[in-house]
Amino acid sequence: MSSSSTTKDLYSGVEFSTWLELQNLDVQEQYLIQKYFQPELKTVEAGTNGGRILFKMQELGFTDLSGFDCIPALIDRAIERDPHRTIDFQVGDAIELAYPNNSFDQIIYLQQIICLIETSAARLKALQESYRILKPGGTGLFSFLNFESRSSQIIYSSYLTYLKLIRKLRGDDRSIQDLPWLKLGGKFNPNAIFDRSPYTYWYRVTEICDLLRSVGFEIVALGTETQIEADRLVTDDRELTARDLVGMLYVAVKK
Repeated sequence: MSSSSTTKDLYSGVEFSTWLELQNLDVQEQYLIQKYFQPELKTVEAGTNGGRILFKMQELGFTDLSGFDCIPALIDRAIERDPHRTIDFQVGDAIELAYPNNSFDQIIYLQQIICLIETSAARLKALQESYRILKPGGTGLFSFLNFESRSSQIIYSSYLTYLKLIRKLRGDDRSIQDLPWLKLGGKFNPNAIFDRSPYTYWYRVTEICDLLRSVGFEIVALGTETQIEADRLVTDDRELTARDLVGMLYVAVKK
């Protein structure tokens, strides 16, 4: 993940244990990895935390794995879980990576890490870096917080209306897609009521697809839980409507 001070503070502090306690692959993660990745190819995960996804990929037969995270303590925990160093864990920043060009056949940017980066310029730089380290013909998997999915729910729609009002009253031009964390450390975050940091950015479907294409990626599949459960991912963002969207947006790309 990005090394912004707020993100580092969160994942070094209140969010540290929350992420380390996660053990298994989500249904959507396993579906995408098994459908679009090949176990023998060189793979890197961005924002690996304690290595949850990579360790499960090992169990699925993946052999040439790397992972990076900007939180040294999380990388230390990942290495502790891998005493024989079968996975190459490194401290690294998604917006300025040390890997050479065309280093990996497959890249994993799940766990919505792009959305945790705090500025649009830095998010774009992270996507450009992901493109740079992927080999021509390589495959990438991304997940994003989806604004249409969130805003279509009545309770969140009301909350968004409230946020728009208080931002207008105080002259705050922050995008309504830049939303406060509703939970911190697995508990309700009262600062969300007052529209205070930390924030994450929730992408619209067309917006993130256009951004991925602008970086150079070809989109080969996208969808949310609805499409994954039906095994009917689409290739064109115009095929998705708000009523079709549930949960995170997942995107498979090619370079």
